[in-house]
Amino acid sequence: MTDQTTAVSPTVRWRAAVPELPALTEPAAITAERLLLLVHYNLDWDSWIGEHRRRYWDELLPSRVRTATYRADTLPAWWSLLAQALPIVVTDKARRLEVAQLLAEPSAPVLAILREQLPALVLRVRIIAETVAEHRRTTTAADAAEEGS
Repeated sequence: MTDQTTAVSPTVRWRAAVPELPALTEPAAITAERLLLLVHYNLDWDSWIGEHRRRYWDELLPSRVRTATYRADTLPAWWSLLAQALPIVVTDKARRLEVAQLLAEPSAPVLAILREQLPALVLRVRIIAETVAEHRRTTTAADAAEEGS
């Protein structure tokens, strides 16, 4: 059993999958990236969004995030707008805790980063998500090959 004080957050684990991606240094940018990762990894793909996967990275995600960013003046309001627009369902306890912690960060700097740097942040999140997915496919294929031998 892992001690909660030493447990690595989900976004730190996902981010670690791409060591060649330069780390962000500004606290608000780090929070924005982590929130976008949590948005992506908690989407309800069984909803309408699953039928629009080909438009997800270039249209759906950026437009929904941008709209919420300009309509909200706090991170909790931003999350609430996105949760309805996409929809987002956080079913994992560690992810819920991380979302709650990040939503307590100062809102104005994070919302400013989302307004000013959204395309770059979405690109980073896409790189991370695609790398994590590739690692999962590789691990699953290796496990299947090992079981077959």
